[in-house]
This record gives sequence, C-alpha cells and structure tokens, in this order.
Amino acid sequence: MSKKSVDVRGLACPEPLIACTDAAKSEGVQRIEISFDCGAARDNISRAAASSGWNVDSVKEENNYTVMELSRKPA
Repeated sequence: MSKKSVDVRGLACPEPLIACTDAAKSEGVQRIEISFDCGAARDNISRAAASSGWNVDSVKEENNYTVMELSRKPA
C-alpha cells in the first residue's frame, strides 16, 4: 500500500486542498498524510475526500499545525 506524505505548512488556502487533490491523483497511492496550518483546510480537505472516494482516518493537532491521514475507500 503506497503512502504519500504532503507538508503544506505555511501555505494559505486553497493550496493545501490542491496539494492533497494532486496526491490523491498519483498512481498507486492508497494513503495520504497531509500536514497543514491553514484553519479552513481541515474542513475543505475532509469534504473533498468524502466526495472523491477517500476516508479521513485520523486528525491530530500537533503544536501549531494539523496532521490528517486519509485512505482510499475500497472499490
């Protein structure tokens, strides 16, 4: 199972969502870990994931940023 890590801390919305969407389109990627510090990104990424075949497995608050783990829903 291929995992892709994306670190977009310091970038404003919609950049975190765009980076996550790009990672989701990568061939063979089944899991994504994305780190961000843009407050709106949490809801935006969660909504986009749900509507495009991904589960939000965990959301962790770390110091001044968030780490979200996503997995592709089974076909």
